[in-house]
Amino acid sequence: MKATIHIETYTMAAYRAIRPAVVASNLGYFGVCGLTISATIKQSDYAYLVDVVNHAAQSAGIPRTEYAIINLQSILKPSKKS
Repeated sequence: MKATIHIETYTMAAYRAIRPAVVASNLGYFGVCGLTISATIKQSDYAYLVDVVNHAAQSAGIPRTEYAIINLQSILKPSKKS
């Protein structure tokens, strides 16, 4: 199962701290629009991605109020018809 995640950064400092860490994690497909980072990843990698984002923000001194992690939806694989 896959999941679509949005990481909304509210400041440029948060964006600059988080985006490189998310891309370097190489967990799935990533896209950016404005200060929002979108990711389509395996559902099982969600907790790891959250850890990556939180660690990157903490390392840069970014408070939790400057970004949000939103799990938009889970994507099921289509079932095979016989």
